[in-house]
Amino acid sequence: MRAPLIAPPTDPAATRVVPEIPTHVVTALAELDDAYDAAARMPHTSNVEHADRALALARLCARRAAWWRVLALWTYRAGFDRLHGKAALAAGHRQQERARFWRDTAADWRARADLRPTSDAAGALSNWAELGVSA
Repeated sequence: MRAPLIAPPTDPAATRVVPEIPTHVVTALAELDDAYDAAARMPHTSNVEHADRALALARLCARRAAWWRVLALWTYRAGFDRLHGKAALAAGHRQQERARFWRDTAADWRARADLRPTSDAAGALSNWAELGVSA
């Protein structure tokens, strides 16, 4: 497991009290980082393997987004400056965007595996020419 994202201050003379982030949130995000790294290393040599890998990454990004929202809520309730809550929400939104990207990518890889046309936004993944499909 990775080290916690935020370490407590080490200067004993520090007068500012920094509340400790709930351990379960830090632990969950660290475990999801490890799981994401493992999913990114999944084999992806065929269309089906690409689709399975992309779907696993999408699920992990969605779970990360949920934990970032939990952290944002805690940050607001703990009385932190609103900037901290907004930063946690921004991190959660970024993970939602990544989850959407990976879900769309998985759908395109699955379509390629099933010899169906990919989405029109597939770009380099587009198989329309191979299937004789035109816009």
